Amino acid sequence: MVSEAVNKDPISSDRFRLDLMQMQGLGDDDMVDGDLGDGMGGKKAPSSTRKKSQSARRSSEPQLPGAEDAASIPGLKITEEQRARWTAPCCGSLLDLSKDELKDRLKAASEVIDALCCELDVAHRYLEGKYEALKILQGKAILDKATGHTKSLLQKSEERAKELEKEVNSLQWEISFKQVQMKRSDQTWEQKYSRILSENKSLSDSLKEREQETLQLRAENAAQRRQSQELLSMLSVKERRLYQGTAPPSGPDRDASVLELDAQRLRREEALTVADAFRIAFEQQLKKRSEHLLLLAEANALKCHQGKGDGLNRSPSMSVGQRLRALLPSSLDVNMSADLLVTLDRLLDLLNDKEEALAHQRKVSIMLARSAEQLQRQLHLESHQRPSSLLPEPPHGATQPRSLSAAGPPARQHTELPHPQLQPQHEPSDRSRAAGQTPCCQESHES
Repeated sequence: MVSEAVNKDPISSDRFRLDLMQMQGLGDDDMVDGDLGDGMGGKKAPSSTRKKSQSARRSSEPQLPGAEDAASIPGLKITEEQRARWTAPCCGSLLDLSKDELKDRLKAASEVIDALCCELDVAHRYLEGKYEALKILQGKAILDKATGHTKSLLQKSEERAKELEKEVNSLQWEISFKQVQMKRSDQTWEQKYSRILSENKSLSDSLKEREQETLQLRAENAAQRRQSQELLSMLSVKERRLYQGTAPPSGPDRDASVLELDAQRLRREEALTVADAFRIAFEQQLKKRSEHLLLLAEANALKCHQGKGDGLNRSPSMSVGQRLRALLPSSLDVNMSADLLVTLDRLLDLLNDKEEALAHQRKVSIMLARSAEQLQRQLHLESHQRPSSLLPEPPHGATQPRSLSAAGPPARQHTELPHPQLQPQHEPSDRSRAAGQTPCCQESHES
């Protein structure tokens, strides 16, 4: 097809040959300059080569730059004679030539075109090989770059995986620890809940029992109120007034009286303890002084009467007055000195004074106890009194039996008696102390 086109139009064949040479030269120039192509993109070489060939044709059409660079491609065997033939003749010389010469030139040009086509195929294969090699190199470079990036990403991912593994382990440990704590807290709360349930059950049972007791007490109280009202309606006016004077109060008056009674009891106990303390201290002091004076008197008596002093009874059962009385001079002992008698008289006077003071103190303590007891009884009576306005008066025409009126005074006597807990507890002890101390006082008075 190419040879037929060349035979038909020799001018177009020359132009086609120049285009092929320029395309070949431009492709070789691209390879020499080190252009690696467009990599993995599409093939855009023909369009670029066409633009370059058009620009080169416009600048210089008669020159063949591909003839000089064709030797650099391996597989192209071009001789100098063939290169000399490639030189384009002038247009004027072609018109002057004859048909035979034109045929010869056309034949030579067709041969050159065939050779150029073969060489173009070789160059095209060579360029395709280079293009494939460039693709492989670019793929390797991209693969190396991608592998480096993937290695760094893999290393980072491994580090991140290790960190995540550590975090997961710590979270698992925390979860297990919290689960253990939750189990323990659940057990403790279950125990508390069971204990509270048992306590609540026991309290509810006790509350039910208390409610039943209160209901029974209310029923009993209502029955007793009815009985008391019936009895009051049967009493006379005088008996009712006596009962109202001795009846115990109810409500806040009774509470106040009980509190006041407790306060008075505490005061009485404090007064009794103070009196006992003073009495004990005074007795101890008096005993010490009396023993000291007795020792002095015995020493003086032993000095004066060594022979008679051995016969005296010095038993601890004898009182101080008896011992001093034994030391007094009898009718037989007339030879005692005046100083000894004076000292004995002074000792007896001192002893009498001390015993009188002790007896006075005992009397004061007894008086305090009696006054406290009287005050306690008075408070008890006042606490048992109730205002007459609280009780209903019976009708004037009501008749009362004599049995109830006769039974009234014992009941009143029973109500007038104080509570056994409100009786003074220290009175018997005080009386016993006073009874036990009276012989000593009598002995002192006798001496």
